[in-house]
Amino acid sequence: MSVKGKVPSVSGFFDLVIIDEASQCDIASALPLLFRAKRAVIIGDSKQLTHISKINERQDMELLEKFNLQDDYLSWSYAGNSLFGLAQSICSGDDIVVLKDHHRSHADIINFSNREFYDSTLRVATKYEIHKPLQNEPKLRWINVEGSVVSPHSGGSLNEQEAEAVLNELRRIVDTGYNGTIGVVTPFNAHAARIRDLVHNDIQLSDKLINRDFIADTVHKFQGDERDIMIFSPVISNGIGRGSIFFLSRSGNLFNVAITRARAALIVVGQ
Repeated sequence: MSVKGKVPSVSGFFDLVIIDEASQCDIASALPLLFRAKRAVIIGDSKQLTHISKINERQDMELLEKFNLQDDYLSWSYAGNSLFGLAQSICSGDDIVVLKDHHRSHADIINFSNREFYDSTLRVATKYEIHKPLQNEPKLRWINVEGSVVSPHSGGSLNEQEAEAVLNELRRIVDTGYNGTIGVVTPFNAHAARIRDLVHNDIQLSDKLINRDFIADTVHKFQGDERDIMIFSPVISNGIGRGSIFFLSRSGNLFNVAITRARAALIVVGQ
């Protein structure tokens, strides 16, 4: 819900405002809510994605310098910090609550992220009885695809061979009679769009996926969401452009988010 026009512009209108997924929220967008709150709870994860900034850090710094804000308000940078980062920097230790118990993913899936991103500080508290796994199949699986990357006119990257392999895996899963939720996640919008087109053009598959809450989208769109089975298509292969490599190299948390959307099984399709 938009704050403008829906909530009176009155300071302290709310006793408490709670903002979730704050690592993906820019500071400026949160100011109207914070103005209307007496207190705020900011929830987020510094190991997940931040917002996509429409200005780069150099432009951001130039604006701070223009208005003589670089010394006292650097932590309020639009491009360089998220709402969660700001809250983390100004709160005292007593005001920070660390949530260590992980409830989403099977241990075989979350153990990699726990080791590589969280210094093994997470405690796996997943209740496996609520999962819907594929019977007698591993919780973590790799499908090797030797594809090639092209750059569409719209930008980004697309790997046709990976997209086709994802489609084949989707067909295989639904043909087993599996009725849990299914999703496909990828770093690039062009690749996600291609997978959606392939699914849409396969009427039989598309009909079967409707009842499985299917979605194919980018990692940024998937943050905060989950599926029983997730297929991760990283696209990275022969021919990937330097711009895409630069994007991925600056987005290490992207991989953490991508692989932790899965609850019961993670299938990686790539090279």
